[in-house]
Amino acid sequence: MPGKRKHEESDPQETVHESRQFQVPGSRPKPSKKPRRFEPPAHKKQAHASSVNAIKKRIRDVSRRLERADDLPATVRMDDERALEAYVHELEAAEAEKIRQKMIGKYHMVRFFERKKAARILKKLRKQLLETTSEEEVEMLKTKMHIAEVDLSYTQYSPLSERYISLYPQKKPGTEEEDSSGDSDPPAKPPMWAEVEKCMEDGTLTQLRNRTSTVLTQKPKPTGPRLVKSKKKPKTATVPDTSGLNRRERRRQNRVQDVVSRKKNHTRGSEKNELFGASLNVKRNNDDDDNSDGGFFED
Repeated sequence: MPGKRKHEESDPQETVHESRQFQVPGSRPKPSKKPRRFEPPAHKKQAHASSVNAIKKRIRDVSRRLERADDLPATVRMDDERALEAYVHELEAAEAEKIRQKMIGKYHMVRFFERKKAARILKKLRKQLLETTSEEEVEMLKTKMHIAEVDLSYTQYSPLSERYISLYPQKKPGTEEEDSSGDSDPPAKPPMWAEVEKCMEDGTLTQLRNRTSTVLTQKPKPTGPRLVKSKKKPKTATVPDTSGLNRRERRRQNRVQDVVSRKKNHTRGSEKNELFGASLNVKRNNDDDDNSDGGFFED
């Protein structure tokens, strides 16, 4: 009777089926959960438009620290100056991205409809070119196809951060709408159209589309000293002259003066109530004067 095989002599490849071979420990190394990327990203993430205020706050903080702290070490001051310069560049990029997003949303529909129209005209010209046999018509259609191709590229690669000028402006009422392939003269092209045509030949349409606008769309900030508004001093109440008056007349005049001073802070209803009460007091005082026999302070 043959003896039992030892554990070292047993072959796992023979005892385990191929379909379950991956379940054997040590047969295949486990892949890492997330592959590591040692290469740097090809494109740097653009600054979000909402980070403009945060960057401005950092610039203010660093600028104030540099202005107020005169006893900063040289290394700390150098680091703050470098950080300030980096924040300024970051702010410029964030503001440019904010303008770009605004322009994209503003001219999105115009670009879309004009791109569809330019593609439709180009498709129609290609169909006519395949059907024609005359050499003159072929040359004329090729010229129109080139214009239509530039029109299509203009709608796609016109700078996103700049103002978009329409290729097909709306005509005045009373004129017939005609395609660019008609007998009438085509409308004048925008100034950017010639630059798009040149970039088509050079192969730099993507750079043209993503270029930063050179036109200042925001109002320049004042560089002069800030004007400080002078605070208005509160008006002092004028004290009426009460010389030569007796005690009752002085009280009567003070009551009338109080009513006038509180007139601005009361509504019409409260004004009427105050004036009505003052008139009653004056009438009551007059009655008291008529009934009084005189006193020490009376003339």
